[in-house]
Amino acid sequence: MKRTLVLAPLVLLLLGCSTGVALPTVPSVTPAGSPVAEFASPAAGQRSPSPSPASQSPGPSQGIPSPQPTPTPKPPSFAVLVDLTSSSSDYTLSIVDEVGGVARQLAARQRTPMNTHDGTGIQLPYVSASRTSLYYLDGDSRLLAINMNGVPPFAAALAVPSGSAGAFAVSPDDKQIAVSVLDYTVSPVHLTLYTDALAGGHKRVIYQSSSNYVWPVAWHSGLLVLAHAVGPFEEDIAKAAPARGNPYSAISYHLVDPTNAYRKVLMGACTVSGPLSPAGSGCIQGGAIDWNGNDPGPWSTTDWGTRSSAAALSPDGQWMAAAIPDNPAVMGIWAKNGVVANRIAGPGLHDWAGWITDQVIIIGSADPTWQPKVANVVSGGPVHGVSARGFFAAVLPTNIV
Repeated sequence: MKRTLVLAPLVLLLLGCSTGVALPTVPSVTPAGSPVAEFASPAAGQRSPSPSPASQSPGPSQGIPSPQPTPTPKPPSFAVLVDLTSSSSDYTLSIVDEVGGVARQLAARQRTPMNTHDGTGIQLPYVSASRTSLYYLDGDSRLLAINMNGVPPFAAALAVPSGSAGAFAVSPDDKQIAVSVLDYTVSPVHLTLYTDALAGGHKRVIYQSSSNYVWPVAWHSGLLVLAHAVGPFEEDIAKAAPARGNPYSAISYHLVDPTNAYRKVLMGACTVSGPLSPAGSGCIQGGAIDWNGNDPGPWSTTDWGTRSSAAALSPDGQWMAAAIPDNPAVMGIWAKNGVVANRIAGPGLHDWAGWITDQVIIIGSADPTWQPKVANVVSGGPVHGVSARGFFAAVLPTNIV
């Protein structure tokens, strides 16, 4: 008899304090009308300019100048590093700014390992970023979040039964959540994908399978982005080594209707590589793929693909960060014509970079001996060491919308 999963609704709980380790705040501009930011606050002494007094009696020839709108400063971007190696039971999240400063660190519990006679359960993603918040898993089913704009942190209980592992993605507007639950108590492993309002009460199971394994990693243009993996075990991933080249163990992405999981776009013309980008994804064999599942334009055939280097596509789609085939200890910044425009020391073929902006990258690694670094690899400048460990997992706020 097939086991039936009983999935509890999402429960929202307000907390009075953060679980993070507070670090000095990073100067930034808080949006008008919002509270003081949790980890990105206005610079000390920064004030809004006072309006100039209006002229008391302008002459006939004097026009009253029209008020000029004040440009809205672009909010700062941060990289999120995940360190799973410093402890066997806990993990550390580090929020890193554009010059390598650690703005905040958070500690949480790792999932219960899923070890069965069929293999070792796959390492699912731990984090999801929205336009305002970083969401992260604490243990098997507790979802925590911190907000960039000072909204109190919260926790939600995900419906992940004992013997199962869950992965999630929150929509950019913080309104919806999608959760995949992999049940390792049965063979073959059974997957259930459901969506819900972030506040709970609208849970809908949209997909189930015992042969296809997908989990949510983002939302794009109203569609749910699912990472498709070779299988639910680490041994499955080992058979497809290119799946090691991104934070989601994905070989392709499926963009589906969040109400019924009907696929709208398949990003599967290549083996996807590196973190997702606003421009799409890198391909481990070379080139790129866009959000329509197409080749966005010609990339030189003389590139990282000759050694299947993990490749990270820049947000503007103009650059690719990937190890140089004949010297994997060096990460190249590749232009579309195959020219390596810049070089920086890297951790090897299978570790990816993260683009914090169109020009700034962070190079992390799952290797605990690797010291992450941040650099502007387009305009140039100093290389900043990061006083934290881990691999790149997300940009905060998300740039996938």
